[in-house]
Amino acid sequence: MANIIPFKGVRYINGAKNLKNLICPPYDIISEEQRKKLTSLSANNFVNIELPESNKKAKKFLNTWLKNNILAKEKTPSIYLYQQEFDLKGRVFKRTGFFAALELDEKSIHGHEKTIQKHIDRRFELLKELKINTSPIFCIFPDKTKSITKLVLNVSKKNKPIEFTQLDKENITHRFWVINGQKTISDLTNKLKNVSLVIADGHHRCRTGLLYKELMEKNTGRREGAPYNYILAFLCAIEDPGLVLLPTHRVIRAYPDIQEKINKHFTLTHWDGKSKPQIVCYCNGEFKVLKLKKGFSENKIKNKLELSIGAIVLQEFVLNETDPGNIFYTKDLGEAIKKAQEIQGYAFLLEAPTIKDIYTLSKKGKIMPQKTTYFYPKVPAGLVIYDVS
Repeated sequence: MANIIPFKGVRYINGAKNLKNLICPPYDIISEEQRKKLTSLSANNFVNIELPESNKKAKKFLNTWLKNNILAKEKTPSIYLYQQEFDLKGRVFKRTGFFAALELDEKSIHGHEKTIQKHIDRRFELLKELKINTSPIFCIFPDKTKSITKLVLNVSKKNKPIEFTQLDKENITHRFWVINGQKTISDLTNKLKNVSLVIADGHHRCRTGLLYKELMEKNTGRREGAPYNYILAFLCAIEDPGLVLLPTHRVIRAYPDIQEKINKHFTLTHWDGKSKPQIVCYCNGEFKVLKLKKGFSENKIKNKLELSIGAIVLQEFVLNETDPGNIFYTKDLGEAIKKAQEIQGYAFLLEAPTIKDIYTLSKKGKIMPQKTTYFYPKVPAGLVIYDVS
């Protein structure tokens, strides 16, 4: 089962009050335009390490910041509580979880999405150069009695956080607590031993961590308790009221056989723009609801739970031969439609799966298409770093 430990996190010290200009999104959602904006906010923005111009430059930034005490290592092993307060469609949410060092054990950490080798290779080279986890994997776990959720919330209420708001289009308020009380840490670690985790975000980072562990064991032999046996993780209960899962829409160019596949496997009806069908297809100014024809589901997808997830159905019957690198992914419906218009292609607008369905299928070993889930908001990089050396 899940095994977590406290760790001496590496954090921004002198710039703690200015964290809004120092943290950055995880590497996989940073555009070149956004990268330039982040570096303009501060020369010490963490994007220089999370998504560097080169691995050598990232190493130089890291060494310089440590030397100049811009970054410093905690003196006491700690667990770090973290809350994001955000507005989504007029509703205010608060998602609360915690950072810990999580033991790399494939028996207790379940993935659900396919990975791309070139992304793993790129992150692996960066990890070997820096010997730190720059950003966490994000894991969810069941907490039916809400004992862990209550513990985390109670601790957050009794302690004053580092708090700041990023004044951008998302306007997220961040709250961060350093917790080194032995009883709280012991309570959390003991409660987590009874659960299995599912990766919500960070499949490539998790695979990279496992590869690094294998490398170190090969070079130095197995060492129980060595830092490389663990990975930086943000953990959040499925029952947390602020855990939000958004759909990830797909856009592709108009390949000749796409329409043929759609017509073969689906019935098409007009979409009124109000209902929430599993899959809506936009092409040439028209919106069509795609409903799988009877008979096809039994041949390829026998599990009813899998049939309820649009990304799986779309992948099996339409995108099964499409290179994921040729698919544009976005959580924004308007952006998907605009992109389809630009490339004269197709936008597939999906409904988000339920969190419980994703957890259930992951526990059963089901590997789903890339970008099946989009847990919002992303957990940023730069709040706390884990040293694996």
